[in-house]
Amino acid sequence: MLQLIINNLNAIMVSIIIAGIFSCIILDILGYLQKMIGIAEPSWNILGRWGYYMIKKGILFNPKIDEMPKYKYELIFGWIFHYFISICWAFIYYISFIFLGIKMSYFSGFIFGIITTLAPLLVFLPFTGQGVFGINTSKPMQISIVFLIRHSIYGIAIYEAFRWFN
Repeated sequence: MLQLIINNLNAIMVSIIIAGIFSCIILDILGYLQKMIGIAEPSWNILGRWGYYMIKKGILFNPKIDEMPKYKYELIFGWIFHYFISICWAFIYYISFIFLGIKMSYFSGFIFGIITTLAPLLVFLPFTGQGVFGINTSKPMQISIVFLIRHSIYGIAIYEAFRWFN
């Protein structure tokens, strides 16, 4: 199995990158549609600022991120970071479902998406001062449900993208 992976490393990396980008595009289309009906998207500026201070100063837990000086390219960096994270999730999906041989399906993609919801709810939101499950925001229940819906569809999209390669 390891030799097969080594021989096909380029194809594997391409499939991971394509799956990560495709599923993130689906997530962004969903975010755009949500925005059209009045549901705010996550702040890519804050994600970019958080990533910038994490890399520049090593500050992972930054509950006052919205008060930190703005970084000139934080929106662009936020979008890049967003897609990088998606490619990382695609790598995890590849290892979990393709490398380890766990059966892939729309349902397993859906469950994977639900699991990925934990990252923003238990890492990004609390580390940026918004609290676990967005408890420090004005609409914690709505934020949690929106993340759950978005990431569930994201998981289905990542499954669909990897299905193209199998």
